[in-house]
Amino acid sequence: MKNIETIKEYINENNYFDLDAFIKKYYGYVYMIVKNYKGINISDEDIEEIVSDVFLAIWKARNNIKTDIPITSYLVGIIRNLVKNKFRNIKSNYFTNDYDDEIIDSLNLETLLEEREKDNIIQNTLQTLPTTEYDAFIMFYYASKKIKDIAETLHISENHVKVALYRVRKKIKKNLKKGGYDFE
Repeated sequence: MKNIETIKEYINENNYFDLDAFIKKYYGYVYMIVKNYKGINISDEDIEEIVSDVFLAIWKARNNIKTDIPITSYLVGIIRNLVKNKFRNIKSNYFTNDYDDEIIDSLNLETLLEEREKDNIIQNTLQTLPTTEYDAFIMFYYASKKIKDIAETLHISENHVKVALYRVRKKIKKNLKKGGYDFE
């Protein structure tokens, strides 16, 4: 079995957290995870900002971190929260900026509103998911990762990833049906 690295390995005998070594080892990993979560309106500068915020969050919490948690799981959790916050901050800009110059007739407006409503239902469903299911869904559908890669990243079996994706799709369909959208 693969040795899972923990935060404990970056704390020296004087109880000092070696952030430089930690950044050197995990910068590329964090950057790629953030880039794979990349949304429509997130620029390269925003990706760099989120990566910096990840390491800043670790530095601020260095005295309260549970040292036996696997580093990759801990990082993915921080990244997920920071990316969600970033999307919350830019969500309103996405809609107003993209449609300012577009002439919309009543049919297009109705379609646009329906798509927004569906998107809101999906986003609300995703926010209620356990971390593993959320991460698997985002990696598979938004970052186009293979099931094998998702399983390795999340330290779960490929079968577990498939089941998680099935459950998420089922929850989304159920919530869309509650909202009046039918797929049959």
